[in-house]
Amino acid sequence: ELDTRYYKLYSNLIKQKLADEYSYDIFWQPIADQLNGKTTLYLSPDGAYNQVNLNTLKSSAGQYVLEQVNLNYVGNPKDLLSQTSVGIKGTAFLVGFPKYGSADIVPLPGTKKEVEMIKSAMSASSVTARVLTESDASESAIKQVNNPEYMHIATHGFFLEDKSATNKVFGVQVDYANDNPLLRSGLMLAGASEEVQGQSFDGEDNGILTAYEALNLPLSKTQLVVLSACETGKGEIQSGEGVYGLQRAFMVAGAKTMVMSLWKVDDAATQELMSSFYANMMVKKQPLRTAFRNAQLETMKSYEHPYYWGAFVLVQ
Repeated sequence: ELDTRYYKLYSNLIKQKLADEYSYDIFWQPIADQLNGKTTLYLSPDGAYNQVNLNTLKSSAGQYVLEQVNLNYVGNPKDLLSQTSVGIKGTAFLVGFPKYGSADIVPLPGTKKEVEMIKSAMSASSVTARVLTESDASESAIKQVNNPEYMHIATHGFFLEDKSATNKVFGVQVDYANDNPLLRSGLMLAGASEEVQGQSFDGEDNGILTAYEALNLPLSKTQLVVLSACETGKGEIQSGEGVYGLQRAFMVAGAKTMVMSLWKVDDAATQELMSSFYANMMVKKQPLRTAFRNAQLETMKSYEHPYYWGAFVLVQ
């Protein structure tokens, strides 16, 4: 029931920006009853907990879980043994506002401002940032990265749960896409509109970076990957195995920490959240998890409903 009816209820209330008077008692209260006053919690999610951001659940007293406890997502409990703090140094690779090629894909002007504000925040630290926008925000450019400390990609993301297309899914034969969820999850970059229209597919640089392609990125020294796009945390959930999608791909590629979204995000709210996150980390020198949590609390002041501030989760 958690995986089906209760998750669907949570998802619908989030998408419609309605009050949720049920999910706190269903998903969180049984856990809260076991905390015995503890205020820091590490969660390695499975099943529906990969799709529900517990921080967005609101109690009958009017407080969100985000305000009650310090909830930390981990990919696997063993990861707690090897966690290290993220140093504010090195290089950053920032991608935003790709030139998709036509009006078939809605442009995201907020993402250009987002990466520019992030670069500005990084100038206050020892991080050298490279920003790619419009035609330069391409699939081939991402495939040429080499272990930046920080990678931030702001664009449209997708996960295709409906596999009933007739011939190709963004250039990939449907038979292959049906068998491999990593081919149904990805990011749209410069020139992606031609692929969406089915006009071009060369297998190399078609403007669509699938999770399958992201597996091969050299990120073994990358401390943080932020996928500032819609549904970048979604994928095919396999019990006990986690989520097969962009999250799995970037983690396998080597990323130590990831920030990704569980539903379609608002352009303006995301810009505010991300700008606050990097300012907290780079300018105010807050620890990574603290910087992200404070950014959500700050964004909540402008956008009260969790649809706006709760789409993203940080997994370390």
